[in-house]
Amino acid sequence: MDLLITQEEIEDLPENPRERFVQIEQICRKRYYEQISNEEEWGVVQDARLRYMTSVVSAAKYLNIVPISNIEMPRRSNWNDHAFDDFVSDLSFYTMQLMLEGADRKLRTAIFLEGATRDRLRTLTIHLREEVRKLNLPPARIDKLIRQVDKFESDLDSRNLTFIAVGVVTLAVAGAIADVGGAASAVRELVNKIEETVGQAKEEQDRDAASRMIENHEVRQLMPPRTHEPLPSPQEPASLDDEIPF
Repeated sequence: MDLLITQEEIEDLPENPRERFVQIEQICRKRYYEQISNEEEWGVVQDARLRYMTSVVSAAKYLNIVPISNIEMPRRSNWNDHAFDDFVSDLSFYTMQLMLEGADRKLRTAIFLEGATRDRLRTLTIHLREEVRKLNLPPARIDKLIRQVDKFESDLDSRNLTFIAVGVVTLAVAGAIADVGGAASAVRELVNKIEETVGQAKEEQDRDAASRMIENHEVRQLMPPRTHEPLPSPQEPASLDDEIPF
């Protein structure tokens, strides 16, 4: 049975287990729908459903995504259409909670770019690009740095700027100018100003969050879709004897 996600795609996933699971589920579900699109052979559809469930459940077990990890591995011989529909419905319920949790986690490691902050960072980035071009470095090295500056500038179009985006460009430029004179001092000053602008914006954001008492960094337990009802596992198909009144 072919998997719905490749080894290369898995290796490119984020390190956080819950974020990793969300992306695995999204990739597998997309591939599942692609496989059954315009498919008229019911056996092929059933195989695709089983492949999707197997991929998701095995990922949940490995990454310990409770309660999804508690589902027994589905088998073709002991599941039915209703079990699959319930599985997809409940899985969507849990996945949405994980996505919201991921969004909250990202906000804690990012800054909200307001007009003044974004404009100042854009201005600093423009000057940084100009000064990088003046560095006494091989053209290939200059081109690589310019691409990283361009990437940082494109990140400024986002609603939130992650610390990773800031760190990538500042570390790359700082490392490149470690032993370079001339325009290096101007580049170093611009990098410092970018970090200072981001730091001030983050401090202000944290103060605002504290004033509104937004403080919950613990990993939350996923809430069930129904009270006192666990995520359904595949069920045995009804016996023919149960349907015959004699």
